[in-house]
Amino acid sequence: MPPKRKRDDPDGSDDEDMSFGRQILPVANLPENFEGDPEDGMQYLFTVRRDARHLPHVTRVPNPYEIPERPPHPPSDNLPSVHPALPSPEWRTLFETRCRNFRKNIAQPTIHVHQPARRDSSKLIPDLKERDLWWAFLSGRPAAEWDIPKKPKQRFQRGMRAFADDPAMDAHSVGSSRDDALEMRPMNDDAEAGPQLPTPSGTPAPTDLTAAEHAQEPLAEGGMPIYKPREPTPSLLRLIDQRMALHLLMYFTHWTNLHLQPEKLCRVTQAHARWIFALLSRVEDYISADDMHLLRNLARTYLALLEDLTRSNSKERVSEEDINPESCWLIIATVVGIWGQRDLWMDAEEMIRRPK
Repeated sequence: MPPKRKRDDPDGSDDEDMSFGRQILPVANLPENFEGDPEDGMQYLFTVRRDARHLPHVTRVPNPYEIPERPPHPPSDNLPSVHPALPSPEWRTLFETRCRNFRKNIAQPTIHVHQPARRDSSKLIPDLKERDLWWAFLSGRPAAEWDIPKKPKQRFQRGMRAFADDPAMDAHSVGSSRDDALEMRPMNDDAEAGPQLPTPSGTPAPTDLTAAEHAQEPLAEGGMPIYKPREPTPSLLRLIDQRMALHLLMYFTHWTNLHLQPEKLCRVTQAHARWIFALLSRVEDYISADDMHLLRNLARTYLALLEDLTRSNSKERVSEEDINPESCWLIIATVVGIWGQRDLWMDAEEMIRRPK
């Protein structure tokens, strides 16, 4: 009978190697070069343990379906040729690394970033579905052009009672202009034309910029004010989540398509390219198929814009603020590298190799 385990030896370790199991049955004490036939169980266990020490710990059966490993670096002759006008593979790898680091940094909470001061009932950014107001906001126009208050509900007095909006009344009876919709007049017989004061049910519409306010803005040759585009600052980006970012990127696809038309209905600038790059940082790494389709449309649109820029005369650029091919490559490389849409590089190479 083996001795009992001691209290101070919880593992029950023995002097022999523990890799073959703990010895429970008695084993004969024979020389290592013993070659005779075992006469009893103790000698048999000795030969079993001795032979086990010479066997490998792990054995492997050959896999009949095993594929030989490829060399880590294929010969340079087998590498596909890359058009010199395309970004090099080294640049793509470095840009993807730095872009991922930028996305991590912008997603972290940052100190000393405060929301801008806001007036009562004023907005910091336009509403999500106001595409034209977003264009005015990004162009740097004053808040009076993109922070338009909603029309208050009108009430009409008939006799001694006040009724809500009557759908039977046409637009001409209530006033179709914006000023008439926001203007609230006293409902009494003594109402005369004069300055309208705020009432509990409505407030007069904000007036346009005064001459003094226009004088503070630099003027172009035609006398129109020149506005400085808004930049995607950290305080503004904190107001934009993934849903809003994807919606705004859809707007930029629409505006860029208008820019590609012969009439140039929209003028895409470097400031817009910076907004696109910043908005892409607000989109998660894993998105739905519909959202991926939206990003692919954005990248393909800027491939078309890149082709238009490379095939057109550089003298057509109005100023240095117009978008350049380098900004287009950054937008395309971001969509390709972050979301793994590497087939777009083949579309880019096909576009470059296309005869002019």
